[in-house]
Amino acid sequence: MATGVTQDLSVIAVLKEYYGVQDVEALVFRNSPVLAQIKKVRVGGKYVPLPMLAYGSGAVTADYTQLNNQAANTYLGLTMQVTPGQLFSAFVLDPKEFLASQGDKAAYRSVFAIRAMLSLDDLRKTLATCFYRTGALEMGPVVALDTNRLYVDVDPSTVMAISPQSQIMFAPSVTTNYRDPNAVVIQSIQTIQTSGLVRVTFISQYVASVAVGDLLMLKGGRDNNLQPNAPVGMASWLPTIANRTGATWNNYIATPFFGVNRSQAPDRLAGNFVQRNSSGGETYTATILRLIKQIRRGGGVPNMIVVNDEDYQQVVNDALANRTFMQQIPSTEKNKVTQGITQFQMAFSTSWINMVYDDPYCPRGTFYAFDMDSLRLFGISNTAPIIDDIPTNNEPGGPEATDQGELTTQYQFLVDDMYTTKPVDLQSGPGIRYDLQVYASFAVTNPAHNGVGLF
Repeated sequence: MATGVTQDLSVIAVLKEYYGVQDVEALVFRNSPVLAQIKKVRVGGKYVPLPMLAYGSGAVTADYTQLNNQAANTYLGLTMQVTPGQLFSAFVLDPKEFLASQGDKAAYRSVFAIRAMLSLDDLRKTLATCFYRTGALEMGPVVALDTNRLYVDVDPSTVMAISPQSQIMFAPSVTTNYRDPNAVVIQSIQTIQTSGLVRVTFISQYVASVAVGDLLMLKGGRDNNLQPNAPVGMASWLPTIANRTGATWNNYIATPFFGVNRSQAPDRLAGNFVQRNSSGGETYTATILRLIKQIRRGGGVPNMIVVNDEDYQQVVNDALANRTFMQQIPSTEKNKVTQGITQFQMAFSTSWINMVYDDPYCPRGTFYAFDMDSLRLFGISNTAPIIDDIPTNNEPGGPEATDQGELTTQYQFLVDDMYTTKPVDLQSGPGIRYDLQVYASFAVTNPAHNGVGLF
């Protein structure tokens, strides 16, 4: 650290702090570029019905006499009943903090605006994580444990929506009980350069029964019956349970999902699925193209591929390894070389996809091919403030502290159908608490036109 202008305290006493064009920098993660692309639909009522036709009667033959036994067959028509999940975030505004930070001369940025921005950003990031998961607020699996039970190592996609002070529970799966009914609080989060994993350190020890493969889950993600409280996402709409094989998968797919047993036609009602043949040397790109083929066969028009940002690098490497290029070198820039890909398309027959998004919220090792016309965010509350502030074209960068305006200082119920304010007694005087609310659910109106894969 530099020693400063001088060590003479008399000189330091007459020098001022320099205030120029300082902005308050938000050191928070990038937001999900995919979340901004999903169509928002404001709804009401007890649920949103999604009628689907799975298959016809099967009464087709070249022998007319055989139709006597088949003509009475009926088609399979089903209706999913999508109900909303819920998410909350909150902050408290202290009256002294509020008064002390008013105006440019008093503070770099109003404490009120900063608290509002960070609370809304927490909500936005958690909703983005929910899009890829089951609605139980599972963040991701434990990759490695500490013998002293003070930290766990996880994939970067697991920490996108958690931070120091988050309360974490552990469970073997989203349908089993927590290892411990008491949460542990995160103390710090730091990337391990040698492994690329992220170390999540806790203030106190977690229970000895926690094992590799257990899920980190935010406290409050499930009800007393282990059903998800939060918006249900793609891990349930387009599941990869047990790699879609065996008894575990058969039991899962037969369990009603929004009122529908999907076991009669899993590829249509639960979307298409592929798994990379790693032993056969199949590339990531070839695996993606195989999923596109299946979706096309099912009548879909996929127009977006989503991968984790770590997997995106491998997809780019596949593309680089299979390209032929010529680079012209102008006489004035003979030593200039450009390497890499800024944008690429993937195609199978006449299906062209020019949107390949690297989304750090997508679990590593999982990828999706979406027909974006069939994705919805059904909200009975106002979700626009969450979605509208996210870049829409996969641009880099994170949110800025100056992006969020101040909320009302009045005590009101459901302001803008988004948040509620109420009085709270603080040591410094009567303050105000802000409760941000999201009541919404993700939906895939045509699962057969979408797909999921495992690398």
